[in-house]
Amino acid sequence: MSSFLIVTWDGAGNLVSTLGIARRLVEAGHEVRLLGHASIDQRCGREGWTFRPFATAPEYDAVHPGDPAEEMPFLIENVFFSADVARDTATEFHRAPADVLLVDALLPSALCAAEALPVPTAALFHSPYCLLRGGPLLDLVSTAFPMANAIRAGLGLDAIEGIPQLHDRCDLALVASPREFEAPGEPAPNVRFVGPILDGPPLTRAVATSSSDDGPDPLVVVSFSTSQMGQGPVLQRILDALGQLPARVLVTAGPAVEPNGLRAAANTEVVGYLPHAAVLPAASVVVTHAGLGTVMAALAHGVPLVCMPMGRDQFFNAGRVAELGAGRVLPLDAEESVIADTVVSVLTDPALHEGAKRMAIAIAGYRGSADAVAALELLAPSAD
Repeated sequence: MSSFLIVTWDGAGNLVSTLGIARRLVEAGHEVRLLGHASIDQRCGREGWTFRPFATAPEYDAVHPGDPAEEMPFLIENVFFSADVARDTATEFHRAPADVLLVDALLPSALCAAEALPVPTAALFHSPYCLLRGGPLLDLVSTAFPMANAIRAGLGLDAIEGIPQLHDRCDLALVASPREFEAPGEPAPNVRFVGPILDGPPLTRAVATSSSDDGPDPLVVVSFSTSQMGQGPVLQRILDALGQLPARVLVTAGPAVEPNGLRAAANTEVVGYLPHAAVLPAASVVVTHAGLGTVMAALAHGVPLVCMPMGRDQFFNAGRVAELGAGRVLPLDAEESVIADTVVSVLTDPALHEGAKRMAIAIAGYRGSADAVAALELLAPSAD
């Protein structure tokens, strides 16, 4: 048995792969600790791991993030490039050393601390690998990289040029998406694509159930962010658009949106958080913000998508869905008639269904959390 310390943060969607790996490590007989925001423990609970809240880093809850205009500046200063997160990582390791450290790839602060510790370290990518090698998402977070070099100076480490160097210095970079979903380009030698992790635990203890029947009409699943992104108005517009279609519509509102606050037509059921595996086997199309978790789950089941990206990595994900011939992309402000027409066109387009099935075959070739755990076990000193 080896001991693993996982350093993460409450980014909602990032926890799909993080908790999936944590649970698989526990099932393999290892000792697992999660260090992160207390909201993770409060919302998700534990499945065999020990939870340690950050001791000095400010609390953050993705379901209740506060003012949207202040969210990214807060994350940059108090999560991604936080000296407190770096300090809490080092303190927790010295309190109880681990054999292996697994750090969220969006935590340069913790990766700097890990580099100064005597422990093998892996970075976990819960978004496509290429997004943290170049492009607008990397540019957005890299504006604050001098803060990381300040942390490094305090740890006696050399200054570096950017986030990719941090990932390249890790013993392992685990990517929880398929290589086929990446943009062109060669990954660094330490990269291991394990594919999407689809067998993780629920992201909330409050798991809903659906009373939707298996009638003759196609099932349209509407699934937007687990975190709060101000998605309420767009969800209502989608419901209004789909309410007159000859289809069964199931909306999984997640923990951030109150289901009773949405107006639904007779053909529509609105529930809270419902695991993808409970509904996607019967779905004919998924309408989504194009978060990676929803996109991967839909494609793994061979279901085409209508993507309406809101931010973060979602524009890239939506673009790749279209490029792979597995769905279509709409702007967030698309009118009801456009939404309804697009959903109908995807439902009736055999080429898009075939594109989604091709991705399902590709995804089935990966082993997700099982491959991640096997790679992490090789880092443990006892594996030498």
